[in-house]
Amino acid sequence: MATAKDKRRYPRTAHEVALALILRPRIPGSPEASRGLHVSTRDISLTGISVLLSEPIRPDTDVELSLVLEEDADSVCHLHGTVAWCGRNDGQLLAGIALDLERADGRTWAGCFQPDGSFD
Repeated sequence: MATAKDKRRYPRTAHEVALALILRPRIPGSPEASRGLHVSTRDISLTGISVLLSEPIRPDTDVELSLVLEEDADSVCHLHGTVAWCGRNDGQLLAGIALDLERADGRTWAGCFQPDGSFD
């Protein structure tokens, strides 16, 4: 039986980066307000990021992410995505975010990966 890991199109790389995450309401103007969280990544791939959380996030929540790709760099990479899942693993609360590489700095993000999908 194939696992989700076997079905991944791009490899995951353990990589810790602190980032700001802004949760966006599904319906603009709804009473559910945008809010920000500061989280860190557990692992990354070309098309997704797994983050460590202090509180659960509902799947299908649209998010904006801001992160610095290189420790010495001053430039911030802005990405958009959607929470694909949220759950506990080994006592940690995690969420998987599917990235939309067609928006914001998606092409800059994609440029950090090799053609085989490994992180540069």
